[in-house]
Amino acid sequence: MGRFQKSQAKNGGIMLKQNRIDKLYKEYKEKFKDFEVVVGEGNIDAEIFLIGEAPGKDEVLQGKPFVGMAGKNLSFFLDNIKVDRKDIYITNTIKYRLSKINPKSGRVVNRPTTAKDLELNLEYLYKEIDIINPKYIVTLGNVPLKAVTNDKSTNIGDVHGTLRDISIKSKNYMIFPLYHPASIIYNRSLKDVYLNDMIQFSNIIKNGEN
Repeated sequence: MGRFQKSQAKNGGIMLKQNRIDKLYKEYKEKFKDFEVVVGEGNIDAEIFLIGEAPGKDEVLQGKPFVGMAGKNLSFFLDNIKVDRKDIYITNTIKYRLSKINPKSGRVVNRPTTAKDLELNLEYLYKEIDIINPKYIVTLGNVPLKAVTNDKSTNIGDVHGTLRDISIKSKNYMIFPLYHPASIIYNRSLKDVYLNDMIQFSNIIKNGEN
């Protein structure tokens, strides 16, 4: 196959991926039409697939994942591993805002992920991963870690900063769990741990480790 044919084949594959992801997100938005939905975005052919927990107020307002404070956290992560945002794919485990009404203030506030949220969203996340087919899956915090491993007992404190093999729907991926960047705000002692983990991941992608 010549260079032009290879280029055509690659472009055709990317278009197919885009069509599949668009179809998946359309289905998701229809299913959760009563929620504030923010779907994933980025390089459809990315090697790095970043997963957070759920969109917040800023993400809903802008219709993009990881903006506002989460965006600053993401920039901090990307700057440290020397990767551009446009070169990765970014999504959340739950693609609708996890919100509730604060009974005291009457304001809409964020709430934790429930087992029901995970149950409703896992299949969509797995399909999303299958379509993008990344080399590395980077999870931020416990929720995406438990989701991709389908292991409720796993804990970020035990596995952070380690490259592991996982299987999702009979396909193999490399997962690199990280603490959620927001955890540094509440626990300053994690900052050095988090930075060291990012250095480790930077070396992994630099060396193309499998």
